[in-house]
Amino acid sequence: MRAFEKADKEVANGNLWRAREILQGSIPNAGYHCDLFERLGVVLLMMGDLPEAGRFLFLSDRRKPEYEQAIRIFLKKYGKSWRGLLQTFPRVARLSKLSDYPEGVRRQLAQFGVPDVLKKDPVLISGYSETLKSKVITWLVVCSILAVMLLGIIKLVEIVRRVF
Repeated sequence: MRAFEKADKEVANGNLWRAREILQGSIPNAGYHCDLFERLGVVLLMMGDLPEAGRFLFLSDRRKPEYEQAIRIFLKKYGKSWRGLLQTFPRVARLSKLSDYPEGVRRQLAQFGVPDVLKKDPVLISGYSETLKSKVITWLVVCSILAVMLLGIIKLVEIVRRVF
């Protein structure tokens, strides 16, 4: 992966923030990529961002002694509910079935009570409540109809003024 080479070069030059940007920018196109998650987690660990490092190290399914503190902090911070935990994952890591996750991640998610099938939950798919989405759409439709009616009334008044 070319992003790894670029990120390694930036780390060697002491530009951890740039390495982080490169690796994070690769996530949407890489899919669920354990090596990418581990590398990003290591860079974040070097930057001292333990909760963020823990997120990606957790997803990497790699368990090394130097990763455990960051993973523990991440899980303590976001593991109060499995829904909240899954919403912290990047979109490509919100898989449709528990069985799609790597073995270690799958085991830990099961301990948090994550169900076997996930994608039926609109909150997990979109990242926000479906009811909020429908409310916003409803308000936009209602406002649009009212605006058209108001413009129609204004035009009707203009026509009546011209005729009389």
